Amino acid sequence: MKKIDFYIIRKFLGTFFFILFLLVLIAVVIDLSEKIDNFIKSEATMMMIMKGYYLNFIPHISALLAPFFVLVAVVFFTSQLADKSEIIAMTSGGVSFYRLMLPYVVGASILAGILFYANNYLVPNSNKKKIAFEFEYLTTWKNYWSHNLHRKLEGNTFIYFANYTSETNIGGRLSVEKIEGNHLLYKLNSEKATWIDSLQIWRIETYTIRDYTDSSEILLKGELLDTVLGFTPADIGVKLLSKDEMTSPELKAYIQALIASGHNDIVYYQLELERRTGSLFNLILLTIIGYSLASRKVRGGLGLHIVTAIIIAGLYEMTSKFTTTYTTNAGLSAFWGIWIPNIVFSFVAIVFVRFAQK
Repeated sequence: MKKIDFYIIRKFLGTFFFILFLLVLIAVVIDLSEKIDNFIKSEATMMMIMKGYYLNFIPHISALLAPFFVLVAVVFFTSQLADKSEIIAMTSGGVSFYRLMLPYVVGASILAGILFYANNYLVPNSNKKKIAFEFEYLTTWKNYWSHNLHRKLEGNTFIYFANYTSETNIGGRLSVEKIEGNHLLYKLNSEKATWIDSLQIWRIETYTIRDYTDSSEILLKGELLDTVLGFTPADIGVKLLSKDEMTSPELKAYIQALIASGHNDIVYYQLELERRTGSLFNLILLTIIGYSLASRKVRGGLGLHIVTAIIIAGLYEMTSKFTTTYTTNAGLSAFWGIWIPNIVFSFVAIVFVRFAQK
């Protein structure tokens, strides 16, 4: 039985990496055709493009689509085994359908281990280089915008910007509040605030200041004022990092820092963190579905199996998009947003296994 196990694992991994190579090559060609004009305008050399962009693009696209590449690989080589009656020969020789599933699960586990390292460490580090290249050579508008920015500073001071640009350190509709207990002590509203780095001050325009510290309201209004507000751009951390360029330990620490600072838009980071684990289970799940689907010898063979696999992959992607959209817009937790599709398709896998040819 060990020979059969190694035979299936070898076929599994070999077919996967061959399909991965072909599909990644197609993805690179498509991406190059879309960006060729930008590359020419950027004046970056071919070597710079290959090393700075595509060498780091390949890990990203490979890890992103790995579960679906696995499904195609399993269906492809299992259909060939079924078409040649090899699976029938194995089961006729006393090997049960479930025992024959073992090398598939082992092969999927090997790929899941590789994907774990890629999702959590390799791809984020590659994305840092790819995003840096895009920023340097492909992006013409290089300001980092933040909208509806909330921060809690020391001393129960709360600040809000309707929008803020980190490259120019200019914010619109600034609000600063100092609260003690349930009492508002100080409130500043300004239409525009600009950080003057050379003077280490804020220049606020069209402002209103209300001071309640002496149990009476002091109201100040003006058009222009240079003042110290007790915080700097570094304190509010307005340049939000890309979730794609942080390793998982960095992403976890960043989420905690955003929560501590009162940031209210962290669901995208939580979804990314959960996705990195959920995709591993997804890979193994699609392997089982692919094996159960393609092990049956039917008229239409490989073509029918591939079409069915594409439909399954499409349904999974639709379910995933629905739950993640529900998470970002309706308050569903990031954990359930990622794991509901896996739970649903676990039942799909059970159905396929239950009715597979044995």
